[in-house]
Amino acid sequence: MNIIPRNFDSIFDDFFPSLRSTTESNFGQLIPRVDVEEQETQYLIKADLPGINKEDINVELQNGLLTIRAEHTEEKEDKKDGKVIRRERHSGSYARSFSVGKGVTEDDVSGRFENGVLTLTIPKKDNEEPTTKRINIA
Repeated sequence: MNIIPRNFDSIFDDFFPSLRSTTESNFGQLIPRVDVEEQETQYLIKADLPGINKEDINVELQNGLLTIRAEHTEEKEDKKDGKVIRRERHSGSYARSFSVGKGVTEDDVSGRFENGVLTLTIPKKDNEEPTTKRINIA
């Protein structure tokens, strides 16, 4: 099993980081920064989700595709005695997907959220090698 990012643009992030914003995709959706660590029996995915509440995080597994989604909304304050000069804190939805293989089930994946970092643990599953069976022809 390989953990493969499903965001095509992220392939280029490591080589051409200056071409894109560090947190926003071309479609206005925020892309959480992640570390993927391979250990002997499992993979760890650590995703930065700053300013997100645990209740606003959704992790789904469907057909071997693990997707992290989160929603973040900034409270807009009406300031009567001033105006915003610069706004760099984003509001929006985060999403990132990984191919984890069809052998992984929801019960296999565990997660915790602490200090703005979501950590998911995904066990390594043995990939079944396709077998070839000879068919006798009478």
